[in-house]
Amino acid sequence: MRTNLIVISPPENVRAEITKVVSLFKLGLQQFHIRKPGACDFDMINYILSIPKCYHPYLVVHSHYHLAKEFGLKGIQVGLKSAEEAKEYQNCFSYYGYSAHAVDELIENKNRYTHFFLSPVFDSISKEGYASNFELPEIARFLQENQELNVFALGGMNESNCRVCMDAGFSGIALLGAIWQADDVQNAFVAISSKLNDRAKVLSIAGFDPSSGAGITADIKTFEQHQVQGFGAVTAITYQNEREFRSVDWLGFEQVKKQIQVLLSAHSIELVKVGLIENTEVLRQIITLFKALDHPVNIIWDPILKSSTGFRFHSDQDKAAILNLLKDIYLVTPNLPECKELFGTTDLSEIQSCMKNAGIGRVLLKGGHSLNEDVNDVLIEQETLTHFKGKRLENKDKHGTGCVLSSAICSNLAKRMPLHSAIRQAKNYVTTFIDSNNALLGYHNS
Repeated sequence: MRTNLIVISPPENVRAEITKVVSLFKLGLQQFHIRKPGACDFDMINYILSIPKCYHPYLVVHSHYHLAKEFGLKGIQVGLKSAEEAKEYQNCFSYYGYSAHAVDELIENKNRYTHFFLSPVFDSISKEGYASNFELPEIARFLQENQELNVFALGGMNESNCRVCMDAGFSGIALLGAIWQADDVQNAFVAISSKLNDRAKVLSIAGFDPSSGAGITADIKTFEQHQVQGFGAVTAITYQNEREFRSVDWLGFEQVKKQIQVLLSAHSIELVKVGLIENTEVLRQIITLFKALDHPVNIIWDPILKSSTGFRFHSDQDKAAILNLLKDIYLVTPNLPECKELFGTTDLSEIQSCMKNAGIGRVLLKGGHSLNEDVNDVLIEQETLTHFKGKRLENKDKHGTGCVLSSAICSNLAKRMPLHSAIRQAKNYVTTFIDSNNALLGYHNS
């Protein structure tokens, strides 16, 4: 189990507390914090010695810092009032934590400590009336901009909100009330740790490319690098490599549907990326299938009309029917030629007008086919335009960049990232992918 879950001791001793602590270590707990505000040296020594020595490297103390050195513990947790006292231990431990109650405190102390608590993220369980003043989207933006910080969420953590905190960008969560106020400490810990380490589940509905540079296998590679659980349903078998496209065999919608349904019988899919499909009718049936579910599933469509090697998949798509379907798709990611096919134009104001008339929400116009040195993408919404700037890499080209971009956006959205951040991070990922080597097949490096 990864060290993304911390349990803090109750401030007052509870019945069979040490036995319960040891049971948590046996279940995989990697870090336990001893916080006993009223304890004297003797009490703290007794508490530490009651825990088997093999678990001492997993212990952190919130007071009596000299005992951390004496017993070889993992580290210490510091607060505003104890910061001065703790200065002499700054370089003594792998864990030198600070408990912050405002984002400004994180900024002020970012270079002094290895780890941080931020609390209360939600209304406290253990302290009645201790309410949160944080807005999670604002914290998520801060964490996205300060990814070097190890910030753990504390306050009101439980099974229902722990995954949300991880998706917001926290390094982990710290538990107090959710453990010690539970009827069964072990069951509470197992339920939360299982939920915490669950990955968001996403599905690629796309063609199979034997080179794995594009299509469903490229999507799965991208999903894995973004730490989401990726599934796939194949729509076509293509016969190609990164330089040459020979032909395609389409799977009928019933075959595609069977693949999707067996996945849905076992998993709750959060987002779907659609790539290569045979025609408008197949797209309509896919949308209808997901609209019938009892929970909303956003769809991202990468409208592949021609392969990067020049093979044209469709010649007589029903443009009016496609525009009618796009209102039920969360995000469409065409390049310039595809945009021209779909909307009859690449003029941004004309596309917006068309979107308003058809009730289409969002189009990400990719700039890779432009002749400029810049590779700027534009998120077109009915009332706004958002530009995402990028530089063209000289003498670098890659097979499948459109698939990788849309899959990266899909992954980021599944992790509860705001749309603009999801696109920006996906664009950065694609740049790294393009720059990974000088061949047409790129490497997926996180």
